[in-house]
Amino acid sequence: MFNSKKNNEDKVNYEVTVIGARQTKNDSIVMVDLDVNGVKIYSCMLKEITVKKDGEKYKKGDTCYVLNLPQEKGSDGKWYDRVWFPISSKITDSVCDQVAHRLNG
Repeated sequence: MFNSKKNNEDKVNYEVTVIGARQTKNDSIVMVDLDVNGVKIYSCMLKEITVKKDGEKYKKGDTCYVLNLPQEKGSDGKWYDRVWFPISSKITDSVCDQVAHRLNG
């Protein structure tokens, strides 16, 4: 039960469903509401970014997507996650597909 996050990631199957998606003034950001295994998470941010450096998975200039979970600013001025679950590339791809379907009909 109190194992490391890495061990727990392998044991839990995360079912992620987009329950809401809203365009923003910034064309590369969509605000997303999710249902993760029955828990509603509101105001997640799906960002389209251009990769700046060659890496293991992406090359410089590639476009990729990042899913950010909601955060709040603490009294110490630092930002802290309000919720957390491991977001794999499979989950991000699924969220992108669901968002595209919702926004494009």
